[in-house]
Amino acid sequence: MNINISHLSVLNKIEEEIRQAKSAEKDSAMKQHVYTVRTLCDMLLDTPDTGGAGAAFAESMPLRQAVPQQPVVGRSEKLNTDDGANGDSIFDF
Repeated sequence: MNINISHLSVLNKIEEEIRQAKSAEKDSAMKQHVYTVRTLCDMLLDTPDTGGAGAAFAESMPLRQAVPQQPVVGRSEKLNTDDGANGDSIFDF
């Protein structure tokens, strides 16, 4: 799927990302903004010249990478203690 986006709006987004990169307090945040700038630049450079009509935006170019979360797995085993407590409560000492 291609969406037509004007070159000017992409350049404005690049400028915004550069401002955010300059003001980022953490190195990782700055690198994320620089990565976004690189992706936007690649998108503009990979677009065939259409006489300034717009840039084609490919869905396969992620601007930000999500961190996958691991599912939480509960233990099904009961804790056996010598005093008869089952281990299910935080008050079992």
